[in-house]
Amino acid sequence: MATVILPEELTRKLQVKADDHQQSLDQLVVDLLTTVLEEENDPWPSLEEIVAKIKATPSDPSSIHPATESLADLLRQGPEPDPDFDAAEWDRQWAAIEAEMDAMNRADDIAEGRA
Repeated sequence: MATVILPEELTRKLQVKADDHQQSLDQLVVDLLTTVLEEENDPWPSLEEIVAKIKATPSDPSSIHPATESLADLLRQGPEPDPDFDAAEWDRQWAAIEAEMDAMNRADDIAEGRA
């Protein structure tokens, strides 16, 4: 048993089809999913098919930008410091986010009987 929440617009369209076929919405959805899953031609490409398509796609010369500096030199230089960055404020905000995540995790644990 699974519960799937569908967008309202899709639910309306499915209900119209179900009414047209004089069957329940649940039965229509089961019939549609069964048909799709039993088709011999899988509608989703395999990972190998996706990789083959990527390899067969020619490169776009406009997206190729030759290097103008050494990557090693740039990494040694490091980023320019942001004069507007307030480390203390960032730490405060991050601590608040972590506290909220911890509270949510604790609430989930309690709701799911893990606490």
